[in-house]
Amino acid sequence: MERKIRWVWWGILAALILAAAWKFFLPHGDKTYIHSGAAETTATAAREIVVYVSGAVEKPGLIHLPLDARMDDAVKSAGPLPEANLETMNLAEKLKDGRKIVVPYQVKPVSEEDLANGITPAVPSGALGAASGGSQALKININTANQGELGQLPGVGPALAQRIIQYREKNGLFVSPEDLQKVSGIGPKTYEKMADMITVGP
Repeated sequence: MERKIRWVWWGILAALILAAAWKFFLPHGDKTYIHSGAAETTATAAREIVVYVSGAVEKPGLIHLPLDARMDDAVKSAGPLPEANLETMNLAEKLKDGRKIVVPYQVKPVSEEDLANGITPAVPSGALGAASGGSQALKININTANQGELGQLPGVGPALAQRIIQYREKNGLFVSPEDLQKVSGIGPKTYEKMADMITVGP
């Protein structure tokens, strides 16, 4: 009889141990699952890059792309316009996060007769790119360019573009491209990057 009672007590003790294990170990398993899910979400976010596309596209702005995205992926996502000059771009280039991409416009070649009559090619506002036939690259007039056009210059963001506009409004038009260095934030190194892309005019 005593042996039966002893077995009953052992059964009760085993049941208590199992109940305790169920209570304390199950929440830990749930937390592990939740943590794993959060880590998976973070890993997914880390598998993409964000670039900014402007110029001759239908949808300028920020674009989310896979880590192995190429220039062609960014341009297609932004929707290139019919007048986009894609021949001047390296569409196979692998992109990096935070890249700014300016899609240039095409430039219609001008005949010798038109040039003789003083007719110059019609260029969309702020367009950059090489003209066909080996003509000189298009430049931005720093005396008339707006904030968006100035922002296409290397090293020039929205804040610096606004300072350029404020400078010329306060001090008058730039006499030469080199005068751009008088604007706060544009030193010799920054100017050197954009020197071939700017011009002055009325």
